[in-house]
Amino acid sequence: MYRYLFFDADGTLFDFEQAEHNAFWKMAKSLDLPLEREHEQCYIRCNTAVWRQFEKGEVTIEELKVKRFADFASETGISLDAEKASESYQHQLSKQGILFDESSTVLETLKERGYILFLATNGITQVQRGRIAVSHTERYFDDIFISEEVGYQKPDPRFFTHMFEVTGLSNQKQRSLMIGDSLSSDIAGGIASGMDTLWLNRESKPLDPKIQPTYVRNSLSSLLEFLTGPL
Repeated sequence: MYRYLFFDADGTLFDFEQAEHNAFWKMAKSLDLPLEREHEQCYIRCNTAVWRQFEKGEVTIEELKVKRFADFASETGISLDAEKASESYQHQLSKQGILFDESSTVLETLKERGYILFLATNGITQVQRGRIAVSHTERYFDDIFISEEVGYQKPDPRFFTHMFEVTGLSNQKQRSLMIGDSLSSDIAGGIASGMDTLWLNRESKPLDPKIQPTYVRNSLSSLLEFLTGPL
């Protein structure tokens, strides 16, 4: 039976798409950039590509912060200062603690049932700590692991090794479960570290035959049926 639950943040508990949308347009307004609707989709593509490079260890987190905006400027021809855009965007994003509707109920219920919860997220410390504070979710977690603070990012097994060492749960992997929406990050990393994994597949995406989660669920609320309690 599982007792220790490691949750991913963005796309799992937090509505990152809405947060990203809000932060992008607030950034554009603050810098007086002449952007159109299609520019947002271009930025999302650039940002996603750079985060994939980060997951593979091809760029550092410091490089990521600026490169996504430099790539965006290059693709769109928009004249902008990539460093200023990055600073403004991070500031705006740190205020966007937008949870999915069911997130608080699920976390509260699991906590009441006796599960020990942790947050395990790739991201920038300023942004993630800000959003956690705004959403008032820190109270649910016994510890929070952010890739910029850890020094490694999911799916790097060293990220997971660090978590187990800090929590003292290295000998409790059989009772630990990684829960996340990303096959390439949360699930692949959990598998590589020897954890069972639960893929939150809200959009019914096809499975990758190379990455086989222990479980698949299509909603966060379904965890309450899957993880019965109290412990």
